[in-house]
Amino acid sequence: MAQDNNLRERISTYFRPLREIVKQPPNGVLKYSYLSPAPQSVYKELWDWDAFFMGVSLTDRNPDDGIFLKNWALNYIINAQPDGKVPGCLTPEGYDPRLNHMKPFLAQGILIASKALNDFTWIKKNWDVIKKIVLYRESTMWNNKYDLAVWFDSMESGADNNVAAYRGDYLNHDAGDYPKKSIIAVDANAYTYQEYMSISEIASVIGMAEDSQFFERRAETVRCNMQEHLWSDVDGIFWNLDSSTGQFIKHVSFSCFVPLYAKLATQEQAKLMIENYLLSRAHMQSKFGLRTLSASDPLYNNINMLKPHSNWQGPIWPIANYIYVVGLKNYGYNSEAKRVSDEIAALVLTDLDKNGCMHEDYDAETGEPLAAPNFISWNLLVENMLGN
Repeated sequence: MAQDNNLRERISTYFRPLREIVKQPPNGVLKYSYLSPAPQSVYKELWDWDAFFMGVSLTDRNPDDGIFLKNWALNYIINAQPDGKVPGCLTPEGYDPRLNHMKPFLAQGILIASKALNDFTWIKKNWDVIKKIVLYRESTMWNNKYDLAVWFDSMESGADNNVAAYRGDYLNHDAGDYPKKSIIAVDANAYTYQEYMSISEIASVIGMAEDSQFFERRAETVRCNMQEHLWSDVDGIFWNLDSSTGQFIKHVSFSCFVPLYAKLATQEQAKLMIENYLLSRAHMQSKFGLRTLSASDPLYNNINMLKPHSNWQGPIWPIANYIYVVGLKNYGYNSEAKRVSDEIAALVLTDLDKNGCMHEDYDAETGEPLAAPNFISWNLLVENMLGN
């Protein structure tokens, strides 16, 4: 217990001033205060899931900081096109084309913010735009045959070069992306399921019963179709699907485990995924936390890279480990979740003690920091992972 308290106290001491650094005043088309990764000399933009997860971290520590998740949502709402499209990255000058459309997190952020602030009154006047943003993927990035979501490209997923959605092999050659809108992705659909459940709950609270029922039905359809088309009984894991061939893309990677975070797996499925893959030393488990790609994968590497992609082909990412930890807790693997949380806390503390900063990711074999020094974003969730 003393060691646990020491970890929490040391992380809290480091993180207290860092939580203020990511808070930004209104700027240009970003009419509301927003959260931006540090250092701001590199990141001046509003990024969809960076800011969402920073907002989750801040709100969990202080409910009044739910205002930043509310304002995150409002910045996307006021910048949406008439059909609901809004890029995942907004700069003070306007649209950034790198992320075609924001990831399915808008309703989730609205729900968390509104509960924290005990205020749902602001939602109704923005309801039509919120629905359009949430449903935009169905009209433009959806596979009708399987009735499931696709990513526009691998960059839109946030896990830039995840080999379950990107064919680049930096060890030998770079084969590039799959054709745009061709990958029926496990993570895209897991997030969409959560998004639909969240907007259904919001609609119920604000008295929009028909909308609530509609989105609840769509969430259930996504869940059922993921079970039918993306789960492999043979391998005991969820795989991305290449819609051009109808074949699974069999790489044990970060995205395979997002259904645990979204509570989409059955208890039996979770047991198979967690015990055979996530906590396996041959696959995701390292002594520094959980990898982003199986160590047994031919493409596994720990290359220090930020451009053209951040590297999700093996390194330890604090955000990925937060998602893994939530998934472990969802299925009763609490002691395992605590161990992983402690490993990640020790990893970033070593970086802070030695280098005075955190990095975006870490070498899964050595624990050495890799890309983006002075990176402050969703790695703030490390404190949340340790609990209160």
